[in-house]
Amino acid sequence: MQKLLDLHQRLGRLGLRLLFLQLLWLGYTLRGAVVLGIFPATAAVHAVLRQQERDGDDDELPRWRPLRTAFAEHWRRELWPANRLGLLLSLMWSVLLASRAVVERVDLGAPGPLLAGGHTILGVLLGLVTMLAWPLQAHFDDGAPALLRRALVLVLGRPAISLLAGAGVGLVLCAYYLLPGLVPVFGVPATAAIATACLWRTGVLMARAPSPRLGGPAPAAVPHRAQA
Repeated sequence: MQKLLDLHQRLGRLGLRLLFLQLLWLGYTLRGAVVLGIFPATAAVHAVLRQQERDGDDDELPRWRPLRTAFAEHWRRELWPANRLGLLLSLMWSVLLASRAVVERVDLGAPGPLLAGGHTILGVLLGLVTMLAWPLQAHFDDGAPALLRRALVLVLGRPAISLLAGAGVGLVLCAYYLLPGLVPVFGVPATAAIATACLWRTGVLMARAPSPRLGGPAPAAVPHRAQA
C-alpha cells in the first residue's frame, strides 16, 4: 500500500512539473513571437529536465517561482544557440519532405519504391536525431552542426538507447493522438522528459562534463567543452 501511495505521489509531482513546464514553454514561445521563441523555449525545457535528473530532486514538490526563474535563465542563454539548431533541423526536414513529395508525385519507374523506402528510413533516422539533439544541446556547449553529429553518432553507435527513447516518445505521441486534450497540458515537456530520462539514466550523459551554459564549472579533469 505504501509503495502504491509513493508511486501516486511521484506521478502527481511529475505531472505538476510537466504542467508548469508546458505553461512556461507556451509563455516564452509567445514571448519570442513564436518564430524566435519556440526553439529557445524547447531548449529551456530540456535544460530544466536535465538539471532535475542531475540534482535528483524528483521527490520534491515542484514550485512555480524557482522553476520559472530557472526556465527564464535558460531561455535567455539559449536564445541564439537554440535558434541556430532549430533552423538547421527545420532546413533538413524541409529538404527531406520536399524530396519525398517529388518521389510521390513523379513516376520514377522501378527505382520509385526504393527511393520511397529510403526516404522512410531517412525520416526515422532524422526523427531520432531531432529527438536526441535537444537533450544533447542542453548538455554540451557545442554549435549546431557538432550537436547533430553527436546525435547521429549516438543513434548509429547506441541504437538500443536511441530506439528506447524513440519508443517512449512514440507512446506519448500516440497518447496525444488518442487523447488530444493531453497536448495543451503536457505537450513538449512530456516527450522531452522521456528523451532526457533515457539518455541520463542509461549513462550516456552521466560521465560527461556539464555544459557551461547550465552554470557551475566543469570538473578540472574535463576540458571546457566535453568531448564525445
